[in-house]
Amino acid sequence: MPPVTSQELPLNIYVVIFGTGIFVFVLSLIFCCFFISKLRHQARNVRAGYKMVVFKDETTRIHAHGLTCAVCLEDFRTKDELGVLPCQHSFHKR
Repeated sequence: MPPVTSQELPLNIYVVIFGTGIFVFVLSLIFCCFFISKLRHQARNVRAGYKMVVFKDETTRIHAHGLTCAVCLEDFRTKDELGVLPCQHSFHKR
């Protein structure tokens, strides 16, 4: 039996190869978009210089310095939006 050359392959093989290539391309495009959005979100947090958290209840440990804002010296209330610095000091976002 003689070897099969690429010119003698049926059209269905080309469709399968082309479809697989398109599928892999779309998957890699989706992965890249997801990865880039994650990097943008992370860069936005780093640019701000602090991490955003929501104070849910008094049992939540925000930092070792107590439950008082480091800027305005008011106590944190439930559902306050807080920023937490790398040194673990917290402050009200507002």
